[in-house]
Amino acid sequence: MNPVELCWNITSYVSIIVQLIVAGICLGIFVSPYMPGGSKAVKAGAVYGVVMTVLYIMPPRIDNILAYLIGTSAAFAVMCAEDRRNINQKVFLSVTFFSLRWLSASMAGIMDRFFDVVLFNPGLAARAWLHYRLYAAVRILSILFSFLLLLLSVKAVNRAYESKDRYMERRELVMLSVPSLSGIAGYAVFHFYQIKSETTGFYDALCFLYYLVSVMAVLVITIIFQNWKTSQEEQSGHELLESQISTIKTHIREIEKLYGDIRSLRHDMGNHIQMIERLMETGNSAEASAYLGRLKKEWKELTPEIRTGNPVTDMILLEKKKEAGMRGIRFECDFRYPENTKLDAFDVSVILYNALNNCMESVNGEKPYIRIQAFRKNSIFMLIISNSFEGRLFTNPADGLPYTTKKGSGHGIGLKNMLRVAKKYMGDLSFEQNGNEVMVGIMLQVA
Repeated sequence: MNPVELCWNITSYVSIIVQLIVAGICLGIFVSPYMPGGSKAVKAGAVYGVVMTVLYIMPPRIDNILAYLIGTSAAFAVMCAEDRRNINQKVFLSVTFFSLRWLSASMAGIMDRFFDVVLFNPGLAARAWLHYRLYAAVRILSILFSFLLLLLSVKAVNRAYESKDRYMERRELVMLSVPSLSGIAGYAVFHFYQIKSETTGFYDALCFLYYLVSVMAVLVITIIFQNWKTSQEEQSGHELLESQISTIKTHIREIEKLYGDIRSLRHDMGNHIQMIERLMETGNSAEASAYLGRLKKEWKELTPEIRTGNPVTDMILLEKKKEAGMRGIRFECDFRYPENTKLDAFDVSVILYNALNNCMESVNGEKPYIRIQAFRKNSIFMLIISNSFEGRLFTNPADGLPYTTKKGSGHGIGLKNMLRVAKKYMGDLSFEQNGNEVMVGIMLQVA
């Protein structure tokens, strides 16, 4: 084998390995937004690249479709091992990447065939080193073109699919996977027909158009799905907010009744005092003591244990304290409703209600607790709610909100309602974990 032929073989061999590694990089980029911690996505992409490279260099070589299926399955296994949440979403990622990789590589391959018309020119072939240099340039362009197509495809899908932190249901998986599977099926049919007929030219252009349309179909279906999902979440958010407002109104009626009873008791206090004095004057101290005991009990039942300065927040905190007591959770409250501010009691109630509901769902540990603290400094009102949590908190870098793996359409909407209220007062939410404690901070501008 002369030096030129050796260079051709080495270039061909190395270029394929580079393409496999590049595909692994694209896979890592694709799955990174869906997996907490960048190292997990890097592992998935690295395993894909290594497995594909090993399958390529090991004899005997297996069918390409099967090889890429094995590589994708290996990456899927790594994703599941690193993060066992939301398996349906990981299936979607694997199927979509498998399809996008084949479609982008096929389009790059068609571009290669157009360059081959120049490379196989008999006059050029006589100039061996020039011919080789052109071949190397074509291989580099092919790798860059394939990488660019795949990278743009995965980034477009990632940008269109915004519900990365939401649990993907099976029906959603089927809906999103159909265009990817259709693209692979179409590729198989075109590829089989091309091998049998050895057609070129117009047929290649038709194939290129089909592959491009297939990639666009994946993107369009993802956009349609995201719009539907956003509309569904907005509707669920409105329904949840209306339900919470209805609950808060019920609390207001209860607190108004409670305050009415307190006013009634205060109104009759003079009569009660006169009755006790009369009993004491007549020497009926036992009856006076019993009467006073009944009066103290009634007063205790009517007087709230938590007084924040606002009847609505009083009732919400009393309800959650009662729920915590029934579940054996220590409930600490140091909350005072800020006076002389533009704060709406309904908005504060939305924050408290959703934050405490989330605490009730996530609190754990040997000695579980929920702690509420609030303070005001000038125009800033800070509300800090923390709870014991033995685990690891993962937040979505896109919005800073915690990931949720719970099934159903209602989960995560409460956090968005909290964020909406915070933004209304030019504030924000922040989540932090210190050891076995998770803390949410809500900052509001109140003046």
